[in-house]
Formats: sequence, C-alpha cells, structure tokens
Amino acid sequence: MHPKEDIFYQARNFNTIELWKNVTGEQWYDADWQIKNIIRSVEQLKKVIKLNSLQENEINRTVSTLKKEGKEALRITPYYASLMQADPFNPEMLPGEKSKKRLDPIFWQSVPTPANLLFPNTGIEGAMAERSRSYGAAYQRYPNRLALFVAENTSCASYCVHCQRAKSLDRSFVVNRTKIDKGLFYIGYNKNINEVLVTGGDALMVSRGRLQYVLEELSRIPHLRTIRIATRVPVVMPMAITDELMELIRISANKFNNGPDKYVYFMTHINHYHEITKDLGIAVKKILNHGFTIRNQTVLLNHVNDYYKTLALTFTRMFWIGIHPYYLLQCHKEKGIVHFITPIQIGKIYMKHLHGWISGVTMPKYAGNIEGGGGKVILMPSGHDTLYKKFHIEDKISESYALVSTWDGKEILEYEALGRATFEEFSNGVKIMDDFIGRKGVFVPKLIIVDNKGKRIETTNRTKLPKLEKIKKSKLLEYDVRDKNMPLTNPADISDEIDEQFKKSKYCRSTSTENE
Repeated sequence: MHPKEDIFYQARNFNTIELWKNVTGEQWYDADWQIKNIIRSVEQLKKVIKLNSLQENEINRTVSTLKKEGKEALRITPYYASLMQADPFNPEMLPGEKSKKRLDPIFWQSVPTPANLLFPNTGIEGAMAERSRSYGAAYQRYPNRLALFVAENTSCASYCVHCQRAKSLDRSFVVNRTKIDKGLFYIGYNKNINEVLVTGGDALMVSRGRLQYVLEELSRIPHLRTIRIATRVPVVMPMAITDELMELIRISANKFNNGPDKYVYFMTHINHYHEITKDLGIAVKKILNHGFTIRNQTVLLNHVNDYYKTLALTFTRMFWIGIHPYYLLQCHKEKGIVHFITPIQIGKIYMKHLHGWISGVTMPKYAGNIEGGGGKVILMPSGHDTLYKKFHIEDKISESYALVSTWDGKEILEYEALGRATFEEFSNGVKIMDDFIGRKGVFVPKLIIVDNKGKRIETTNRTKLPKLEKIKKSKLLEYDVRDKNMPLTNPADISDEIDEQFKKSKYCRSTSTENE
C-alpha cells in the first residue's frame, strides 16, 4: 500500500476548539490537566462538536437514563475528544468509506446516543461475569493464564460506549487491596499459571504505588513467565506514557525475580485509524524504547470499522508504528451495545479478502468471546477445503446462528452472535436514530427479528454481502494495477522493462565495480 496521505491522522488543533481556546500547550500535554478536564457533560461536549438542539437533548436523555441505572456513561479525555471531527454527523472520510452513510468513528465510540437505550434483548449473557469465575481479583477461563483486576471498570480515562463491561459501570464491583492480595496468592498457588493479564478498567490508571506493588509481587512468583498490561491510555491520553512510568514497570516486573526475566507486553485497543496520531506514535516509541512489545485488540464494530478499507488501514498503520495486531474481536452481546454488532459472516468475508492483500503479520486473528466462560473461538475463514464442499463464505447469506465448539470441549447448538428485537422495536429504534442523525441509511443495526414468542423470523440488513473483486481491492488499497486488474507480484514478468529503468538508476554500476 502506498497511501498518498500522511499515515498519522491529524487531530484538530485544541486551540481552535471553543472549550480549550485559552489552553496552553504545556497544559494540554500534562496528563494531570487532561484528567482534571475530562468531558463529563453535554454542556462541555457541545463546545467541542456541533450539536443541534435535538441531538443535544437526546444525548442528555441517554446520559440521564443511564445515570438512573447507576452508570456514569460519559467520560472523554480532551485529547481523545479532539480526534472527533467538528461536525461528527457529516464526517469527511477517505474514498471508498461511504462518508454519507457514516458518523465520525470517534464520536460513535465515545458519546452515548439513543442507540445505547435500544434493543435490550441480548439472549444469553455472561462471558464477562467475572464473579462466577474469580478468586479475589483473579479471573480465570484458561488453564495457564488469567486476568488480574487491579482497578474497577470505572477507572478508565475515557469510556468506550461499546465496552463489553458496560454493565459494570455502576461501581458494583470494587477492587480493593484484599481482593488483589487474594488474586496474587492464587497465582502463586496455581503453578499452571505462567501468564497474567494485569487489567481493569485500565491498568495504567491506578496509582503508581498500586501498580508497583502488583508488579513486584508478580516478580516473586517463579512459575510466572510473562506479564501483560492492558491499557487504552496510549490511545486516549498518550501524554500519560512517560519514561518514568515505563522505568517503574521495567524495574518492578523483575525486581524480586530469581529466574529468567519475565517479559512484559502492553495490550492496547485501537479500533480505527483515526486513533493513530503522531502523539500515539510518540507514546509507542517510549514503550518500545524500554524493551516492551505492544499488541492490539480491535473490536469489529458496525458503524465504526466494518469496512474493508478501514480495517486494512487500521491494521497496517498500527503495525507501521510498532503495534502488532493481535485480535479482531467480535463485538459482544451486552445490553445497550448490540447495534455495534456486525454479523460474523461479514467479518469472515473481510478477513478472507484481506489475506494476501496486506502483510500476514498485520492480520489479527478473528475471534469471538463465547458466553458462559467458553473463552475465545477462532472465526477465521480458511482457503483449505478438506471436505471438498466447494462452498465459499460469500456464496450465500448464512444463518443467524451456528454450532460452536469451545477449546474445553463444550458445544453450543444454536449460538447467536446478534441481538434480538421484534419488528416493532427495530422499526421504532431506526426511526429514533434517523431523527437523531438527521438522515436515513446511517443507522443500520444487524438484529435477529423475533416474534412475540421469541421465534426467529429474519435478520435485518442482510439483503446482500460485500463483493470484493480484484480491481475493487486494488483501488481501495491504492495499489497500482497492471494486467488482469492485479498489482505487480512477480518482477520476472516485466524484467525487460525493469532492466531499462535499472540502467538509468544509481544502482547500475560499471563492470569494474561489480565485485566491490
């Protein structure tokens, strides 16, 4: 790929935004200032983006309704808010991304909208029901690894409205020292555990003292080999990534270790190339310079990144700055976020057609988190048809349910990845969002329509599947095309043409210097 534009997305200059017109650069790049000035109200938000009275009232209604449920739904760092376009309802996107049918991707991820109050029927829930699989702050689903919660879900600097833990934003789960100590004890007790994910909320939003304590205690456990730190701080508040913090992590993770060094990985969360900025690049360099590796989990989100070009640019650009794509994760079924879910078949089609067209090292594994503790199920399509069915994933629209086999031998006969709604709920929801957005065709939720008895009728917005011919992929990825609408993949095919150009280049040397 050779995109003509800068690989970094250009955020708006903060001084051009009404809310921060008098802010200095020193203040803006101070993480403490960012925290103190987090956007928590629509009054602040309307000084950052363009909102008409209906949109303002509807966001206020959404936030108020969620607050009545005990949830603080709106929290955006000034930096992350500056990534939103001034008019998020009419965004400018790259060619091939259908800007007329989209809202700004940062807006969709961070601002609660009436969509978050729609379609409550999610079927079976529970994949992230931590209490049912926990000891203290330790949460385990696999034999050799677990998550250690060091902070509540409410600790994040910015809230993602698509978060699968949105149900926990009511502060019902408290992480205290006793729970952390019980989790640390369990890690030492279970000698199968060789890998720990330090998470929250956000692992880098806890106090330095708590982070240091946890890492130092993990360094004492001889059978523990790797530590992963889950954080979205580099993406939503990159100025908080400092050399001092990185040095604390580097030293603490092996302070009391008597065996081989425990390697530390950072696990971050980028969903759209608009999040890949120069400021993120600076934060990434600091992390890499201290010897850490960064891997990323992208969630496949309807309305945000469910476009071929968007996924390609997101995966490749993060890799270009030193972040390894790790998972493309199917959006989970949680109340209030099912409008973000893209059918698995669509994800499979995109992954199939990205293969070969972008580097394999930039291709994450496509996976889904299965309810009931089944863990991740790999959803990647395969070009190896051992059963010789002669069937391709894009040949016809699939069912809205599937037989699922988990890593631990469980089988789910009719697993549904989509939310459910009656036709009336679906129609009313679309009308509410069409009025909110100001035009039709932008809000296109994929839902299973059921009758009053819960029987499946049809899946919405599934009349056709993406068609990705060679020429279309070449155009979207901005490749130069030669014969058969394909980019050049074999220089031997045009060796005479290349020879002529080589003779004119600086690399063509005289016979006397050939063996130097």
